[in-house]
Amino acid sequence: MKLYKKNLKKLINGKVYNPNMEHDSCGVGLVVSTEGKKSRKIVEYGIEALKAVWHRGAVDADGKTGDGAGIHIEISTNFFKEKIENYGRQYDGGEICVGMIFLPRNDYNSQEKCKTLIETELLTNNYYIYRWRQVPINTSVLGIKAEGNRPEIVQIIFK
Repeated sequence: MKLYKKNLKKLINGKVYNPNMEHDSCGVGLVVSTEGKKSRKIVEYGIEALKAVWHRGAVDADGKTGDGAGIHIEISTNFFKEKIENYGRQYDGGEICVGMIFLPRNDYNSQEKCKTLIETELLTNNYYIYRWRQVPINTSVLGIKAEGNRPEIVQIIFK
């Protein structure tokens, strides 16, 4: 606890941390299989856990616009292998990296600048880019505010 308080003072004095910016009702839940096995039931438990915190007030008056809370699940390598090969690229059986990128939705010039910056950094660091992928979304479930300010969501698939 002493170390915590000592470092906390340093962070506050260095203007890196402001305790006034703390908000309650935030948190993280974790649902896992202790056997390390994939299971639809685990995903269902995660969704139930997410529903259990609806009361935290992170939903707009329209009942659809939320704070982006969700669940994180593993997606099979085969899913991305198919996306690579359907694009005409050869998958070599190695590790696949996926970057989730949130771009300005209606500013195409800025989208291209962002993509170029990302590609440049990856290539400079000796990564191979398989492709960009448009992430399918269902906008019919979005509230008015969420639809109005949602980003363009794309993935960059690389190794």
